[in-house]
Amino acid sequence: MLKTENLQVFYGLIHGLKGVDIEVNNSEIVTLIESNGAGKTSALSGILNMVKSSGTVTFLNEEVTHSQTHQIARKGLALVPEGRKVFTNLTIEENLKMVAYNNPVNFYYLCEKMYALFPRLKERRHQMAGTMSGGEQQMLRLHAP
Repeated sequence: MLKTENLQVFYGLIHGLKGVDIEVNNSEIVTLIESNGAGKTSALSGILNMVKSSGTVTFLNEEVTHSQTHQIARKGLALVPEGRKVFTNLTIEENLKMVAYNNPVNFYYLCEKMYALFPRLKERRHQMAGTMSGGEQQMLRLHAP
């Protein structure tokens, strides 16, 4: 399902990650567990082409190495970093609309799919995101990469 070969990440002149090979098969759960600063987020950012990187990234049998981040996300691969980065002064539904600017045609389909996974958010779709609990904000964040 996901494979990296010789993934390397660069931050300017700094070679932040060197030669990472990852392979995740369909229906498999894989975790990256390391101490702070070991390169977990760098690896994921490199996979999603969010930072300068080299190597090969394949997702669902398609090479996405040179794809733009939003194109990779459309295929269903996204990074949800720690934290609750939501638009606190907007409602849940308005947050989703902000994220869907790149895919307005499927907005209502994606909302219903998300509400099926997290019915609590559907109940509160008109609530300001900043007044939600931390767990609810993280649910919203999962669908607002």
